Amino acid sequence: MDIYDGLTPDAKALVEQHQAVLKRLPRTFLVNTLIQIQRWPSLFEAERDYFRALFDQLSALTPAEFEQMFGPLSAFEAKTGCARLDAKNAATLQQEQLQFLRRQSTNFEWRRLIGAIFEKLEPMVEARLYSSNLPPRLVVLIYSEGIAIERETLWQRLRGVGVRIPLDLGAAQTTEPFLAQLLTGKPPASKAPTLFKWLDQVKGLPPSQRWLIETGDELHTMCEQNDQIATAGPSATGLSYRRLRPYRRRLSEAIYSKVSTGGVGGPVQLSEWLETLEARPHEGLSLYHDRAVVDFIRDILVLGGNGTLIINNSFVEWSSVQALHRARPRLLVARFGVRDKLKPFSSLLLFSQPRPTDKIPLTQDPLGSFVDVELETYYIWLKSSGELPYRGKTLYLLLAEGVNQMLAIPASEAARANLDVSTRVTLPDVMATMAEWLGVPSLPVNGRPISALLS
Repeated sequence: MDIYDGLTPDAKALVEQHQAVLKRLPRTFLVNTLIQIQRWPSLFEAERDYFRALFDQLSALTPAEFEQMFGPLSAFEAKTGCARLDAKNAATLQQEQLQFLRRQSTNFEWRRLIGAIFEKLEPMVEARLYSSNLPPRLVVLIYSEGIAIERETLWQRLRGVGVRIPLDLGAAQTTEPFLAQLLTGKPPASKAPTLFKWLDQVKGLPPSQRWLIETGDELHTMCEQNDQIATAGPSATGLSYRRLRPYRRRLSEAIYSKVSTGGVGGPVQLSEWLETLEARPHEGLSLYHDRAVVDFIRDILVLGGNGTLIINNSFVEWSSVQALHRARPRLLVARFGVRDKLKPFSSLLLFSQPRPTDKIPLTQDPLGSFVDVELETYYIWLKSSGELPYRGKTLYLLLAEGVNQMLAIPASEAARANLDVSTRVTLPDVMATMAEWLGVPSLPVNGRPISALLS
């Protein structure tokens, strides 16, 4: 067999460039790497850059370094015999290798050896990827109107790292004026370009560097109305749980059909079948999308777990975490909403179609939504704040529509110490601050940057 079958021309060219070192790699390590780059069209540019740097680093290892790093795994493969396995393609070979290791009860030892390799290898790859001084990143997390905000516990988990800044909302007490002033610096009637579009016009950032994820579609609508007036072209990579409803319904029906016909025998079999489900979205897509984004949406809803298919805020949380990790955007705006009350279910009845007499009416859960998003926003910060390349280079802003305060998590301790919280700022001030932070100064907005946040 040819384990390199299935690679796209770009991925195959990368493999051929480093063929000498790849032939020396332990079989299990090579197969797992090839499986990942078989998804080349579905990878974001940041992920492709990672594999380029990985292969460059493997080729740069001296014989002594290579032996020190991969020698234990090669000896393990020789001892267990797993290197002698063969199959018709890399995916099948990977499955047979894993099954072989489980039967021998050596899979935990194999994972330990793989972990030890990456413990040595990752710092070298990261040094190649992030050697230059990268620009700052901005993450904005918004609680939408309707969530039952408990002000005494708002952003409680982040009190130790964030600073509360009082806001003068003026007329921006409801969703439309709040979002307009926050992301355009002007009232809704002005139809001013959003921050997403300014990053396109002034900085030339591609849509993959500008992300918008929300439960509803109010921000999507604003971008479509405002930014199309400015120039043609997408405002951002946009994911709307509401607009993806037809696709979510199609997925649920496919899963229900599989379960109801006895196609799976339990949760484990269901999970394995979902790995093979090829249904990609064509309904509900808006703003910018390419193959990587389309496959990203499928993976979030089909493989993401955490209730992403049925709980709107889980979709926003997991999409945000994965976008920050995989696409490495300069700007991400995530907007949470009110979810429906949860109903009892089992893992296999989750997608069933109840009889009309069995249906429980959907009711919203504003308070439960607040409890959820408090944890979900904390999780987004926790998972992204320590990751390279934006460790110490990310400004986090947390806002709630109609609430006259904002939580800022500055990128540095100096900025946190210098913040003056005695004076209220306006939403246009916040917009000016975000623009300045991202390197788009002096925009025609009605606010002034909060200088302490920029240090």
